[in-house]
Amino acid sequence: MFLIPPEHPRRRGFQCSSTKRAAWVSRRGFTIVELIVTITIAAILTGLLMPALRAVRASGNGIVCNSQLRQIGIASHVYGLFNNESLPATRFDDVDNNRPAELMAMTTGAMAQPEQSWQWDGLGLLIGDPGRYLDDPRVMYCPCHHGEHHFSVYAGQMTKDFATRIYSNYHYIGDDDQTTGKRRLLYEQTSETVLVVDGMRSDTDVNHVSGTNILRGDVSVRFWYDRSFALRNAFANCSTDSPPPPLTYQQLWALFAADPH
Repeated sequence: MFLIPPEHPRRRGFQCSSTKRAAWVSRRGFTIVELIVTITIAAILTGLLMPALRAVRASGNGIVCNSQLRQIGIASHVYGLFNNESLPATRFDDVDNNRPAELMAMTTGAMAQPEQSWQWDGLGLLIGDPGRYLDDPRVMYCPCHHGEHHFSVYAGQMTKDFATRIYSNYHYIGDDDQTTGKRRLLYEQTSETVLVVDGMRSDTDVNHVSGTNILRGDVSVRFWYDRSFALRNAFANCSTDSPPPPLTYQQLWALFAADPH
C-alpha cells in the first residue's frame, strides 16, 4: 500500500481543500425558503395549541372562582353565627331603597341619608372591620371577570369611606326576601336556595360566558348553564346607568333556584 507523505504537495492540497469545504459548510445558514417553512410550521403549531391552552386556563379560573364562592359561603355562615343567624345586611334591598342592581356593591358610597353613607354593605361586611370574616379581599374578585371591576381598580383603597362605591365581581341576593317581605335567616338556607351568583349589573359583569357559578345555602357551589340565554338576554339594551327593573332580578333568582343544574 502506497501512502502519500504529509509533506507531499498532493497531500497538502487535499488538506487545504478539506479545510475550505469545512469552513464553507460552517458558514452556511438558513435559506429564505427554509426560514419561511420553519416560521409557517411554528405558526401552525401555535394555532393548534392556543385553543387548548385557553381551555385549560378557563378551566383553572373556573376552579378558582368555585373555591372563592365557597369561602364566601363559609364566611357568611360564620357571620350568621355571630349575628343572630342573620345574613350580611344590605341597604340596597330595603323596601324604600330596592336597587337590586347594586347588590354587587361592598360599600354604600354616598347615599341620600347621610347616616347610611360610607358604610360597609352586603358582602363587604365579610371583609370590613370589625368582623373581617375574610382576610383577603381578592376573594371577592373572579379571575374570569372581563368587566371594569377588577381588584386592581380598588387595591390599596379597600375602605368603607372610599370616594366611590366599591364593587365586587359577585352578586348577592340580599338579606330581605322581596317575595315574602321577611328577612332571610341562616338556618333557613338549604341546597335549593341561592345566595350569590356572578355579577349582574350589566352583561360585562357576568364572569362566565356559558352561565354562572352559584353559591347555595348549604355552601355548595354549582355551575348553572345558561342554555336559553336568559341571563344574557336580561341585560339586552341595558347598562349600569339603566339597569333592568327589580322584577327582572327576581325572575333570575327564581330561575337559578328552580334549575339547580
